[in-house]
Amino acid sequence: MNTPRMGEEARERVRDATDIVQLIGERVALRRAGRSYKGLCPFHTEKTPSFTVTPDRQIWHCFGCSKGGDVFAFVMELDKLTFPEALRALADRAGIDLPKQERGPGDEVFDKLYQANALARDFFRANLAMTAAGAGAGGSGGGGTAHAGAAKARAYLAARGFEEPWISRFEVGWAPEGWDGLLHALNKLLPAQVLEQAGLIVRRGDGTGHYDRFRNRVLFPVGAASGKIAGFGARAIVAEDEPKYLNSPETPIFRKGRLLYGLPVARPGMRESGEAIVAEGYLDVMRLHACGFTNAVSTCGTALTVDQAKLLARLQVKVVLLYDGDDAGVRAADRALDSLLEAGLEVRLLLLPGGEDPDSFLRAAGAGALRERMETALDVPAFLAGASTPGKADPGVEARVRRLVGLLGRVEDPIRRRLLLRRGADVFGLEETVLLEAVQGRGKGKRSARARASAAPAPSAGKESPAAGEKSVEGGEAAAAPGASEALPVPSDPIERELAGRALTEEGAFQEVITQGGATCFRSAALQELLRPWFEEGRGPRDEELRELMTQSSLTRGLIAELFPDPEKAVDTSRREARELVYRIQERRLRQRKREVHEELILAQRSGDDPTLARLSAEWDDVNAKLNDLASKLEMRRSQAA
Repeated sequence: MNTPRMGEEARERVRDATDIVQLIGERVALRRAGRSYKGLCPFHTEKTPSFTVTPDRQIWHCFGCSKGGDVFAFVMELDKLTFPEALRALADRAGIDLPKQERGPGDEVFDKLYQANALARDFFRANLAMTAAGAGAGGSGGGGTAHAGAAKARAYLAARGFEEPWISRFEVGWAPEGWDGLLHALNKLLPAQVLEQAGLIVRRGDGTGHYDRFRNRVLFPVGAASGKIAGFGARAIVAEDEPKYLNSPETPIFRKGRLLYGLPVARPGMRESGEAIVAEGYLDVMRLHACGFTNAVSTCGTALTVDQAKLLARLQVKVVLLYDGDDAGVRAADRALDSLLEAGLEVRLLLLPGGEDPDSFLRAAGAGALRERMETALDVPAFLAGASTPGKADPGVEARVRRLVGLLGRVEDPIRRRLLLRRGADVFGLEETVLLEAVQGRGKGKRSARARASAAPAPSAGKESPAAGEKSVEGGEAAAAPGASEALPVPSDPIERELAGRALTEEGAFQEVITQGGATCFRSAALQELLRPWFEEGRGPRDEELRELMTQSSLTRGLIAELFPDPEKAVDTSRREARELVYRIQERRLRQRKREVHEELILAQRSGDDPTLARLSAEWDDVNAKLNDLASKLEMRRSQAA
């Protein structure tokens, strides 16, 4: 059995089943530009879109930071996955079962944990929907008791103002009061070891068995970015049950600091509004969605972390922190700023009055009142200048300014940092130069180290890093294909770039370039280096070779992304178009040489150098003759095209 071949077939099936525009469009706001799509790059800060998706070639490429590749490269880069993880994620997304040899050694464990959580979610939802006629799903707790508990849970949710469709939308469930309802329901489907590892059951102290972790609580499934259930948050509905909120423990798939509650539901709303509302509670998120704020998420019982901020940054949204206005809310909002600004996010803050949380405020005042308050949300400098912690001594202006200085040192983007600095100077009534000096003094060592790190080439790590021989150029693209010298300059001539891209992708163009001189058609050393192996072999790259080349070479991705492919184009048409490009390149070279000869003629006349004058005059005539010949060829070509 040819395992490598089977693996390649699996990758091709997943690639073919994945719409690259749809996949990337879920994470990046894309707009059609001819046959391609453009958007702001999710991998670096930019104001003018340089991120291009070319569906005909199933590739993406950023002309600003040179990153690019296929659907696997996008998922690997954005979600920081290995190739096997990306393959598995896209296969799951497309509903494709991978051969066993394509699955990593830990995949089966992850699959079992996700399966356990999915079964638990179904169990909890069935219990919440339980009626007297359907009593019994609660396991050993007894049918009547289970029905009473479900009715009590539904009554609690109704009293809090939660009804359909939001209970179903967020897959809210109910854990019955019994000690082993879930264990009894699932022990024939999955071993207790898996349920324990998923955090659904707990081993008894005497080692004689297990009991359910969640009992007599309303359950909120917490979905990973993929939509799979990673864990649960549970709320007690009886005052004496402590703690009020109980989360799943940390497991291989449930990392509270890496998850945002409600993200799979909120992503369309974020994409539409370009903004994310971040709250602190599960019920807050449900209330916000029910009142029309469908871009709301929350942390999972922890302070907002760097990983959560990076997750929001990858979604390319602005952030509004919507926290309680009490002591804990002010401190939580202040702590969140470090992570959000370091992730490069634009942040505003709205603290609700009188100890209200979003849930209670919306129930009392309604969505309109919250929308009005949203308009008054504070930027970071205004928040630091005006926010005070209830019951605490005022930290004073100097402490607030120093806090702002510390936050500004975390902002990588120089434009955003300067705008925040200018706003901070205005809010605190300081000279910009004073605040700037403080920021530079505090961040000098850190930014210098950061600059040195960004200037150094990244270590190679297989296909997750640029291939050997690629050179990253700020504001441009890789200088050369794999194997080319890092000193080769970026090819800037758009005509040469188009000709090279066509030679790589069109049989007719490749044949014409060979006829016209092969690598000598290009002045760019990087393009000569890229194309020379194919010219020597006498054929262009096959589809699978081109895909591999695009994976390894940002230069190749850039060339292909600039093209508008036409699969119906005839070979003769391709040759004629390539021939015109060759003529135009030759015309540019001749005009450049004509300018140089003219300058040299003037110098020779001034110096009285007759031999040089004679040689340059002959070359002048020769260049003009060649230009006239090219003009005739180009005119003939345009006439034929017309």
